[in-house]
Amino acid sequence: MPTDGGIERDIAEYLGAHYGIEADQITDESNLEDLGVDSLGLLVAADIIENKYRISLDDERIAAVRTLRDLKNLVAVKRAEKACQSTTLVPNTGTGGTR
Repeated sequence: MPTDGGIERDIAEYLGAHYGIEADQITDESNLEDLGVDSLGLLVAADIIENKYRISLDDERIAAVRTLRDLKNLVAVKRAEKACQSTTLVPNTGTGGTR
């Protein structure tokens, strides 16, 4: 499973390729708007993350993202939710057992 560093790397690669921003210019506190990332750019980055990490990010929560840390935290929450869903046990219905 990719790490938070992987998420950060993916975002930095996207910002570098589309906005000409060097990785060393990006910190957790970097304001995405100050880096030139508008709402459409954020949605594109979110789409890349959704596809790579197989999660679904809510548009409302994406709209609230202001910094790289906000985006990383949102992804971490969604990945944790997905992990919990995939490890949820199916209740025993009592059928098919022995007497």
